Amino acid sequence: MKDNYRFAIIFIATLIASCFLHEIGHAIAGWVQGIAVVPTPLKEYVLQDQIDWNKEIWISLGGIVATVLLTLCVPIWYKISKWRMSDAVLAGILLTPCTYTILFLLLGRGHDALEWQAAQTAIGAEPSGHLIDLVMAVLFFAGILLWVAKKGRQLGIMSIVKAMGLLFAGFVFLIALQIGNNFLFDRYFPNTKTIGVPPTLKPGE
Repeated sequence: MKDNYRFAIIFIATLIASCFLHEIGHAIAGWVQGIAVVPTPLKEYVLQDQIDWNKEIWISLGGIVATVLLTLCVPIWYKISKWRMSDAVLAGILLTPCTYTILFLLLGRGHDALEWQAAQTAIGAEPSGHLIDLVMAVLFFAGILLWVAKKGRQLGIMSIVKAMGLLFAGFVFLIALQIGNNFLFDRYFPNTKTIGVPPTLKPGE
């Protein structure tokens, strides 16, 4: 029973840390441009009333780069780790790309607003395309394959059921955390408007 509690705590702590590092990635990209940005666990706030699209694209890209690097580095550690709680860390890291993949499959875009389109603009990809959705899906499924390969013969039906239950619970927790984060912080920071957005782009499309 103690191991179950430890696993849950490590999973949740890893999930929150990975989300916060994503927001720090956004903030760093803003700081480099001389823009004041405050990262909170699940949202970054630009401390000005409006921001130009040509600067916003780099802030958007910063968070994605942080998530991609984290989701590449942690599985490498997981592969060589012998710590019996390493599964909890891997699960916490994979939940972010898992969430983006689920949203893409359900809604047609892994992230609301214009974050994906802005980031794709920054790297010269088609803004309205699905490059980042594809990257997140590949990272998630690659992580799952790594988990399956490492478990080998230890992997049974119950392990798969527990993993699916954990991802579902984590998904629900992430939604609740996002709502709570917005409730706590939205009132204290400006609702920054992005200007100069290409007219062909719309949130969620």
